Amino acid sequence: MRNNTPVQGKQLSKEDFLTGRHDEMIVESGLEKLMKRTPVEVRMARRDEMVCEAPAGDMVWVFGYGSLIWNPAFDYDEMRTGTLHGYHRQFCFWSKIGRGTPENPGMMLALDRGGSCKGVVLGVERERAQEELTSVFMRELTGETYHAKWGKVRTDKGTVDAITFVANHDAEQYVGRRPPEEIARYIARGCGHLGPCTDYLFNTTQHLEELGLNDPMMRRLCDLVERELS
Repeated sequence: MRNNTPVQGKQLSKEDFLTGRHDEMIVESGLEKLMKRTPVEVRMARRDEMVCEAPAGDMVWVFGYGSLIWNPAFDYDEMRTGTLHGYHRQFCFWSKIGRGTPENPGMMLALDRGGSCKGVVLGVERERAQEELTSVFMRELTGETYHAKWGKVRTDKGTVDAITFVANHDAEQYVGRRPPEEIARYIARGCGHLGPCTDYLFNTTQHLEELGLNDPMMRRLCDLVERELS
């Protein structure tokens, strides 16, 4: 399964993450002091730990719930839709770099505790996992936003254990649950070196819906943001 829905706005490539170009863009934005970046060696050590811990089988799986759906930036071998239990999709982080600025922050998604989340699992053949997942860990562990954990995802071909990036409640940018109207205002106004925060919301919602993974919260936010922009 591949999702061929067009993506609007700017996308970073696999090469951008492998070379550290995405880190350089943070420095070039002049906002690096707003973000405590994780050393590359720590990101790679966590990658190695997770790959070594992967359950037996031909594939190592990664769960995608946001931009990994429409811009995975790594070469996977299989994609399935599925449901992760124990976490839900939520806009709960400020984006003061990337999709916003300190003056007009956007908001970004994370997996927060409780409930469930529909998304995709992206499988990489085990012998290629360490190489292919380099860009994933360079990307998702850039700062302190996420913890890498194992999650169980139920798919139509059975349950798989997948590498899952969940919200770090100790991160400075974590804001918890906010009213939808407030989230929409920040998304409508946020824009940074990666482009408008609206692109992030609209791309994620559209790709979920194209896969049959309708999320009422995301659709409501799209409607609220469009109202803000009108």
